[in-house]
Order: sequence, then C-alpha cells, then structure tokens
Amino acid sequence: RERPRGRVLDTALLYPLRYNLQGAPAKSSLRALTWRFLKRQIQTGARGHDPTEDAAAAMELAQLKLRHGARFGLPGSEAGGTYASLLSSLAKAGWGCSVADRREALELLDESGARRVEVDSDEAGIAYAAAELSEPRRFVWLPLRELASAEATADQTSRAAALETLRSRLAELIAAAPPNTLVAVVGCGASAGGGATGGADKPSPSATSRPLGCVALTVVSGAAGGA
Repeated sequence: RERPRGRVLDTALLYPLRYNLQGAPAKSSLRALTWRFLKRQIQTGARGHDPTEDAAAAMELAQLKLRHGARFGLPGSEAGGTYASLLSSLAKAGWGCSVADRREALELLDESGARRVEVDSDEAGIAYAAAELSEPRRFVWLPLRELASAEATADQTSRAAALETLRSRLAELIAAAPPNTLVAVVGCGASAGGGATGGADKPSPSATSRPLGCVALTVVSGAAGGA
C-alpha cells in the first residue's frame, strides 16, 4: 500500500551529506547516520539488515532532528554538524572568508562564516579573487564552471579551449597574488577525469558516466602558517 508522502520522514534527506546544484542531495546510509549521530553500530550481524533494528534507528534519528530543529546535522551547520566547517574555523581564527559563485549556488550555501559574493562568470570570479588577495589572511572559494559546461557538450575542441582558458585565468591570478599565497585547484566529477586532459581521444565510458562537476579554486593569502 502506498504511503502518503506528507507523512514520511526520510532520514537520508533529513541528514544530507551535501547539497547538489542539480538533482537530489547526496545521501548517507542509515548505518552511517546511526553511528555518526547515535554513536552505535547497526547491521553488524551475519544477515546484515534487521528490520526492527533499522526501524528503531530511523525513528531515533527523526526524533533527534525534530528535537533540535531543521538545521541540526546539516552540512556546514554548527548545530550538530559532524565535521567543523573549514570556513567557520578560519573565520574564528581571524580570516576573512568569502564564496564567489553564481546566485543559484549561493542560495544553497548554509554557511554563516563566509561572505557571499555573486559573480556571473569565471572571469568575474578571478577578478574578484585577485582583488581580495590585496588584503592579508583571506580565503576565497571560487568554483570555475566553464570547463564543466564544455564537458556537457562532449566536444573535444570545446574542452581543449575551455582548459586553455582555465590555465590562462589561473596564470593571471597567480601573477597578481602577493607572496605567501596558496592557490589550490581541486577537480571533481568528469572534469577531474578525461575531460580535463584536453586530449583528442574520446573519454572512457567510466569518465562520461560520472556526474559533471567543476574545478574549484581555493585561494589563501597571508603569512605562512597564519591559519
């Protein structure tokens, strides 16, 4: 019998691992959530799942959420968050933190320790990051999305051009950066695989089946060891 959706609490949605711009939030297993928030192990027997054990854990997790509020256990939230937010930790240490991204991404940001800066292109984001570096002890999180957009076209020429543009933007930022600046580039999704090479060969099926991501640029400026 179909259950009314308005009366169902899905623990995987109550405690998402992270938010995605497209599609549903990344989910965690009931076993992982039980260990993380209830500090006990389940599904350890030879048969794996125990329906009674699973139901009790799901109910306790839902009650925990209802007791502490909607923000409890959310990514980046100090209200029961599993891991300390990097941005919050840096802000408490006296760093100026900001996230520069498109408006739709900033609306999903659950982060009180960072300033939200809306940019409409990678070029504008790089310009903002370069200007922000003029002040000491600054941390900027800047997703660069042009490469991910090129990935979606499955066109090798577009990918190679986007990769070359990315390289030139990074070179521009590094040239403008003061001493003791760390620039870290992190790839995710298909942009971290065959599409980021700019080669002429077609990407493997495993690369094309991965969810499209973006190249995330982290910029830290200040005295070495200042964090």
